[in-house]
Amino acid sequence: MADNRIGDFFISDVDDDAYDDEEVYIPAPVVVPVVGGAVPPVAPPDFAPVVPAPPAPPAPVPVVPAPAPPASAPVPAPVPAPHPPEPSREDRLVDELNRLMTDSPDIQAAALVSMDGFIIASALPKGMQEDRVGAMSAAILGLGERAAVELGRGHLTQVFIEGAEGYVVLVAAGDRGVLTVLAPSGAKLGLVFYDMKKTAGVIAGILG
Repeated sequence: MADNRIGDFFISDVDDDAYDDEEVYIPAPVVVPVVGGAVPPVAPPDFAPVVPAPPAPPAPVPVVPAPAPPASAPVPAPVPAPHPPEPSREDRLVDELNRLMTDSPDIQAAALVSMDGFIIASALPKGMQEDRVGAMSAAILGLGERAAVELGRGHLTQVFIEGAEGYVVLVAAGDRGVLTVLAPSGAKLGLVFYDMKKTAGVIAGILG
């Protein structure tokens, strides 16, 4: 039998009695064999792996329609745009005189005179007096009307006066006024008469 003792040492028991190692028998370690082979591998599961489902799409936001106006609510009527004030008759007459002088550069001054010799509207150069133009127009008109009637020429329609420095022309503007213009000596009288008669017709319509 093999010697199972180990080196020299002393062993004391619970009663503190010391023994020589040669007097104590220590049994040999018992080796227990492991029965069986290697651990078999774990077989994979016989079912498919669970794949998580994709997240659900967000719910659509509900569209709330705007509340409709009540059927009995009245619809406001559109407010018409304000109309500009109508120009006065005097402004219209002055505009016609200014247009006459613009269309006919040969006309230096223009005035609308009543049958009594009063100025109704005028477009005169600076320094020319309205009262004098009105008085002279009334005198010429009266003399011309008398001469036309006494000489059997009928109702006076226009008066033409030529001077060394130019012309004075009077044209009837209806039954209530006379259009008087001044033109230089080199003026084209054909255009002057044409523009005067056209303007006199418009003025007669304004005067009524």
